Amino acid sequence: MLKSFDLSSNKLQGRVPIELTNLGFLEVLNLSHNNIKGPIPQSKQFDTFINDSYKGNLGLFGLLLSKSCDNDEKTLVKFDRDDDEEDLNWKFSILMGYAGCGLVLGLSMGYIVFMTEKPWWLIRIIERVQERFSK
Repeated sequence: MLKSFDLSSNKLQGRVPIELTNLGFLEVLNLSHNNIKGPIPQSKQFDTFINDSYKGNLGLFGLLLSKSCDNDEKTLVKFDRDDDEEDLNWKFSILMGYAGCGLVLGLSMGYIVFMTEKPWWLIRIIERVQERFSK
């Protein structure tokens, strides 16, 4: 009877087949260092495999923590990269909104100040700076 199934470092791709949960007699399964993605199938048997069984599969998520002998609680660990990307897009959108508003308001105020009348306050400041540097 097959008790150990080692498929590590075989360049496997895709998802973990749900049919593997039918192998109730399997004590050790090693799927590490492949290109497996998607959820780990849930079964009493899969919950007992050690963490190293899934190591090296970046797209894999689910019950990655093995069940301890004295505790029947399951820990669900999910790597969700989309949340980070959405958070970054949201922050970038706000930054662009503030920058865009600042640019529009700044250009509008500059246009109003320089086109409506001569800004005497600015001319005085420039003349004072020129006097300091010309001495």
